[in-house]
Amino acid sequence: MFKKITLIFALTLLFLFSCQTNNQTYDLIIRSGKIVDGAKNPFYYADIGIRGERIAAIGDLSDRKAKKIIDAKNLYVTPGFIDVHTHTDRLIDSLTQVKNYLLQGVTTVVGGNCGGSRYPLNKLFEKLEKKGIGINFASLVGHNTIRSQVMGAADRQPSPEELEQMKKLVDQEMRAGAIGLSTGLAYVPGRYSKTKEIIELAKMIAPYRGVYTSHLRNQGKGIKRAIEEAIRIGREAGVRVELSHIKLANDAVWGRYEFITDPVENARKEGREVYMDQYPYTATSSGFSSSFRGWVVAGGTKAFIDRMKNPATYEKAKQGLIQRRFVSARGINKLEKIYVAYNKNHHEYEGKNLAEILAMLGKDKTVSNAADLVIQMTMYDHPRGIFFQMDEKDVQEIMKKPYNMIASDGKIEIPGVEVPHPRAYGTFPRIIARYVREKKVLSLTDAIRKMTSLPAQAMGFYQRGLLKPGCFADIVIFDFEKIKDNATFQQPHQYPSGISYIIVNGKIAARDGKIVFDKAGKILYGNGKK
Repeated sequence: MFKKITLIFALTLLFLFSCQTNNQTYDLIIRSGKIVDGAKNPFYYADIGIRGERIAAIGDLSDRKAKKIIDAKNLYVTPGFIDVHTHTDRLIDSLTQVKNYLLQGVTTVVGGNCGGSRYPLNKLFEKLEKKGIGINFASLVGHNTIRSQVMGAADRQPSPEELEQMKKLVDQEMRAGAIGLSTGLAYVPGRYSKTKEIIELAKMIAPYRGVYTSHLRNQGKGIKRAIEEAIRIGREAGVRVELSHIKLANDAVWGRYEFITDPVENARKEGREVYMDQYPYTATSSGFSSSFRGWVVAGGTKAFIDRMKNPATYEKAKQGLIQRRFVSARGINKLEKIYVAYNKNHHEYEGKNLAEILAMLGKDKTVSNAADLVIQMTMYDHPRGIFFQMDEKDVQEIMKKPYNMIASDGKIEIPGVEVPHPRAYGTFPRIIARYVREKKVLSLTDAIRKMTSLPAQAMGFYQRGLLKPGCFADIVIFDFEKIKDNATFQQPHQYPSGISYIIVNGKIAARDGKIVFDKAGKILYGNGKK
């Protein structure tokens, strides 16, 4: 009898608990949306119940209550977009809304790319924890930053003592919460490092399961060798590898996809985790210093200026610049393909190509004059450029690779300041509008995976990038027919349209192109943070 009463009591409690669970209210319910879950599953219709920061339930929640309800009928509901390659860390502590990313549907960004990070990271993280941020933020530790702390801009190899000091600093930044190590091997001082140095530093991130990301030494004729170097670093250090803003950035190798795919796919067959990211444009953007040979810019700006005062050295540097920037295997006029995005002392140059600037200055539009102009700007103006050097067909073919994700390589922008690359405003909506809806290069489910679960997997954000119970509620709700990137190279300071809601950690952060809450983000710390 006692066992029977106990069983009845247990069943009653189970029934009551089940009923109580079914009738629980949620903080937010998204009703009747067309769900694309991030895992490349076919879309389906369902409701999403959110409690606190996480997704609590997905299914038929029509009989449930919530403090707030979003009607997502006829709209797509996807995970928030994750941008693994940004330079948002430069301004994030002063522009904490991260507006040009949030309004794209980006709910998580990774800073510290291309070898450059804030130092020390713990100071940045403390400031952001205190102020609050609009989206989730993680950072890599930059090799160039660490090398500069120990060796400045020296064009030489580190002594054993200097290498040990760099290793200690990498470990320090990993314990502060960095998620991995980045290199910028086309920039000073990273371009002076040998492979073995980077392997030794990458070993320091292995105990924390960090990721090694690389702006490769070469993105043109030498790209295959550069990718093989990055893979070797990952193999010998025992870490996964992510190839930054992958591209064929020299018209001499347009169409040679195998230079990228062969080494990556061979490594993956060996069991190596190798990923890559890409932005959906045919133009790059960076400072002009990488246009020069390494010896020309060694030691920083003052040393560069001193060298340029020697006529023979000037001429040698100029000829190297012409070979690197102005020679085309296809007869392309590079003067019309290189634009100035920023110029400290001559803002009137911004938004114009080199041919237009020369005409404005009353000079002949020759390669020689263009090279002189670039040298002059680099000496005194800290210029940044936009370089049209990729082929659209290559962009599309590389985009299709299953291990390739979408990222912007952009920074936080201030409307009206500079004439920057439009990628900082439009990368993610552009993928859906141009490459899914218009050109049909990708299916929507594939595109969403490349912007959500794949980058989450590559960076180790295992509870983000998917719509499933238990995951953090980072969510984008958009109209497939209306979503559009509005930023152009001529007018880049334009936010996208067609995104109805952006939810960050369970809170509505933006609605119909307007930010409604700008403190929903979190710092995403790496495994070294105690």
